[in-house]
Amino acid sequence: AVIAVVACVTAPAVFGQRMFGGGPRDFGSSQMAKIFGKNQAFTATADMTIADKQRGEPMQMSTAYAFLKGNVRTEMDMTSMKGASMQPQAVAQMKQMGMDRSVSIYRSDKKLLYLVYPGLNAYCEIDPSKMRQPDKTEQKEPKIEITQVGKETVDGHPCVKNKITITSDDGTHEILAWQAADLNDFPIKTEMQTGDSTITTHFRDIKLSAPSASLFEPPSEYKRFDSMQEMMMSSMQKMMPPGGSEPFAKLAPFTTFEMSGGPELGT
Repeated sequence: AVIAVVACVTAPAVFGQRMFGGGPRDFGSSQMAKIFGKNQAFTATADMTIADKQRGEPMQMSTAYAFLKGNVRTEMDMTSMKGASMQPQAVAQMKQMGMDRSVSIYRSDKKLLYLVYPGLNAYCEIDPSKMRQPDKTEQKEPKIEITQVGKETVDGHPCVKNKITITSDDGTHEILAWQAADLNDFPIKTEMQTGDSTITTHFRDIKLSAPSASLFEPPSEYKRFDSMQEMMMSSMQKMMPPGGSEPFAKLAPFTTFEMSGGPELGT
């Protein structure tokens, strides 16, 4: 059960990585403009589906999005995640730990990632630059190219279907994006392939107005941890009976999961 919980707890970072083909990174205003059109501020709900040919039933989740000048906030309720890989006992344990709701905030201006857990009144701060292997140099700014492949209507919005190619130090990734002409080229739907999985993101309830800047700060009254591991161990310690140590023993093999971007969901 602990393995499943670890996978689910790291879902905010994993979903973000899969959507853009890598870990949190600062694309820069010009690159972000190519992905989100002319929109420098918006809120929306994203319905995300990960389909894997080898696993049958796809995994589904809805995520609340807020975007402001390159800063991104996503909010998830893990108990709403659907799919064959989501075990009921993992959901129950996450709720017991207070880690069923999570907020991921990426600050492009500070180049920092905050993982916030309201149920714990706590958050951890991650510096993505420290997630690189010691022998790797600092990544160059990704190159983004757009190729029009057609025109379609999605949810009543006339869209240009574009292929967005992102080339960075860790390889080349392609995203199909249906960008709505009447929403300043907002990518109302995206689709990308990673390995055997297809990730589809469908945005709804789109509002092209600026969200409050306070949404992109962790609450000042929350306790700060230096890593996900430290925060999880603190939460599990509260659940343990006096003298208990089994959860720590089970968790030990995963002490570096946050440095590698988290485990793949459903494995």
